[in-house]
Amino acid sequence: MAVVTTALGIDVGTTNVKAAIVGDDGTVHATASRNLVADVEGERAELDADAQWQAVVDAVAECVAAAPDAAWRVVAVGVDSQYSSIVPVGADGRPVAPMRLWSDRRGTERSFAILREHEDAFMGFIERHGIPPVGGGLSLGHVLHLQHDCPDVHARTAAYLEPMDHINARLTGRLAGNQATQFMSQLVDNRSLGQTTYDDVLLGWSGVDPSRLPPLLPMDEPIGPVRSEVADALGIPAGAIVHAGVNDTQAGSIATDAYRDGRAGLSIGTTSVLVDAIATKEVDLDHEVLSCPGPFTDRYLVFAENGLGGKPLEHVLDNVVHTGGFDTLDEVLDRVPAGSGGVLFLPWLRGSMAPANDQHMRGGYVNMSLETGRDELVRATCEGVAHNLAWLLPHAEALTGEPVREVVFVGGAARSAGWAQIVADVLDRPVLVPDRPEVAIARATALLALHRHGVLDRADLSRLASSGGALHPIAAHHDVYARHQPQFEAVFEALRPISAALNAGT
Repeated sequence: MAVVTTALGIDVGTTNVKAAIVGDDGTVHATASRNLVADVEGERAELDADAQWQAVVDAVAECVAAAPDAAWRVVAVGVDSQYSSIVPVGADGRPVAPMRLWSDRRGTERSFAILREHEDAFMGFIERHGIPPVGGGLSLGHVLHLQHDCPDVHARTAAYLEPMDHINARLTGRLAGNQATQFMSQLVDNRSLGQTTYDDVLLGWSGVDPSRLPPLLPMDEPIGPVRSEVADALGIPAGAIVHAGVNDTQAGSIATDAYRDGRAGLSIGTTSVLVDAIATKEVDLDHEVLSCPGPFTDRYLVFAENGLGGKPLEHVLDNVVHTGGFDTLDEVLDRVPAGSGGVLFLPWLRGSMAPANDQHMRGGYVNMSLETGRDELVRATCEGVAHNLAWLLPHAEALTGEPVREVVFVGGAARSAGWAQIVADVLDRPVLVPDRPEVAIARATALLALHRHGVLDRADLSRLASSGGALHPIAAHHDVYARHQPQFEAVFEALRPISAALNAGT
């Protein structure tokens, strides 16, 4: 097959890095991944940002070795990443301290101090940005913690960058962000799209040192060419242009074509995220569903962080039941009828997020019996993640004012046809799974780079967002899950005070 024009897509997650070389026809010529290991203890959650960069280099180099002809035709590079994580970097773009991950809770009290000191701040942040300064792992809290509680780090810091902007800085030597990547800094007025400045009012309330913030570029402005020494190390042309970064939710909107009427995107990796498109800035704080800037300046994205998704299953398979790992998951699911014998799994192993945020909440299994075995626990785990999504979906629909008629499912969990069928049965919606869903985000990031490079237009992005065949709900299975759904939600409320008592002070 003739290779004409290609792009490199880099997807930086919490637990791994994926790279893909993608052609302008959507063909994935090569992919590779590398694992990442976080350092988590109590409220601290850190990652070695230099190790993250090396993982990117190694994954890209493997792609280049696998498809050298496609690699030498790379004209554009796109980077997406997990977000609400902060890397303090020096003027050379190298980290001066570990990355604060999204699950790091330090800085929460600094955020709440803003509310105590400024009576208008709560509603002002909601009106201007969308999220009030409540910490709990948000980037603003990370920055405040580093600025006030780690003065030596702050003194060495030239800019506080999100992971995708850190990788772009290593690629190009330029420290920069944009309205999309800086969303969780909570310092940009999101009432209009296309912003290139921080908001003076939000800066004043927060007390953040503006000299440590990266300049905001227009969403479609390139960062610059890959530095020659970096291009040599990666094995791609030095003239390749690095385009503006996005977070993985924003990239997921491209992968799933969530801009299509009646469609939502679903990604289950470490966490579960539901995404849809909307014309205006909207917020539902009661259920933690809100809009954010997307990759384009004509639409917002509704994003709903449902909490841990794939991580609970990984934990159960590795540490609880030992049934053989993800590769044998579908065999296990096939052996157990829908409903897992009445066992419900509660996926809130590190707190709950949308539609009910509670960092003290914890999960587990309820309604076990002597007939419950390992297989039932595994299937119940997949069902519990799906029940959590079914609890969230109506609130996302209420925010957009439009029903979701189909869901495109990407991420590592979507490799399991059995889990995808469970999602369809629980949500009572057709679920479409693209080929190789585990690299769909990296592929979409590469295609977005080709769009910004002028190779593809918006219609091409929609056309190339492969959605695969549909898995339709099985009526008998949905009947079972419809009976379980209200009990799943009732268990949350029943256990909430117990979790609060058991986890007070954590």
